[in-house]
Amino acid sequence: MGKCHYCDLIEKPGKNVLVDEDKMIAILAQKGVSPSHIELFTKQHFTIMEQIPDALLGDLFVKANLLSTTAFESLGMQGTNIIVMNGVAAGQKHAHVVINIIPRAENDGLNYDWAPKQLTEEEMSTIELKIKEQTEKPVEKSEDVAPVSKDTKPKKVKKDDDKENYLLKSIERIP
Repeated sequence: MGKCHYCDLIEKPGKNVLVDEDKMIAILAQKGVSPSHIELFTKQHFTIMEQIPDALLGDLFVKANLLSTTAFESLGMQGTNIIVMNGVAAGQKHAHVVINIIPRAENDGLNYDWAPKQLTEEEMSTIELKIKEQTEKPVEKSEDVAPVSKDTKPKKVKKDDDKENYLLKSIERIP
């Protein structure tokens, strides 16, 4: 079996590369849903998101946030959809995890409306219990988050004082 589509792009990056770092790459999508559709993916092959180590997954979403912020500022966009199609049932077309950053403008013609489904109280309770059982398992400690006491919320530990605070910038663009 040959390599996946994204592995080929990593080996022979085209002219549409936006980010090329040690562990990740971002490109303008060749067949995007909008002219500024960005695809962000790891250089190491991972088929589904659950295979990606937590630290790398965190780095990917930090980069997705930066690319989203950049789309707001440099392209004058008014919103973004950040989508991961994780698994065939979720619409994943290639066997490589990709974070899609889709810059949006008002009345751009893209429609992501879902028809809501009404669950019974029993269905909600069953789903809630199943998810809680799995998420209450101990999680490995992250270097980015300070220890949590019962009286305080977790605080991010700054890794690099020279980096801009993109969270503050994002507040400025809230409608």
